[in-house]
Amino acid sequence: MDTIKLTIDNRAVEVPKGTTILKAAEQMGISIPTLCNFELDGLALKNHPGGCRICVVEVAGRRNLAPACITECMQDMVVKTNSPRAINARKTVLELMLSDHPNDCLQCPKNGKCELQSLAADMGIREIPFKGEQSQYPIELSPSIVRDANKCIMCRRCES
Repeated sequence: MDTIKLTIDNRAVEVPKGTTILKAAEQMGISIPTLCNFELDGLALKNHPGGCRICVVEVAGRRNLAPACITECMQDMVVKTNSPRAINARKTVLELMLSDHPNDCLQCPKNGKCELQSLAADMGIREIPFKGEQSQYPIELSPSIVRDANKCIMCRRCES
């Protein structure tokens, strides 16, 4: 099996070729937040759209930040998971998501069990600096599903 050597947060690691930065960091005990990426091993269900951009990291030699969940490790890559640039970008992305999200957390059935809410608390977001008109979509009802697109954060989990 081919392996790749890289450095994540000043620590060397060797991973199988094709491993994402997110997986390599997890193997090292480094937590990188994400909203759209998840796996249910028992069901062989995977969701890796790379769309939320909460997991961005800084990669040496790269101008833009890289989404850790879909960026494969490269030989001798140097990654910073918690640089000020990455943390600020994550916070801004989350603030933008929240700016178009209903502000009714206390009435929401997911209150206290919401990954978006938990991530906002972890990042110290108490106020949304971006103001403007929020999207308004009708709630779709069927006998088995209630879909409220007003709460959609484009994670694409509902498509998995």
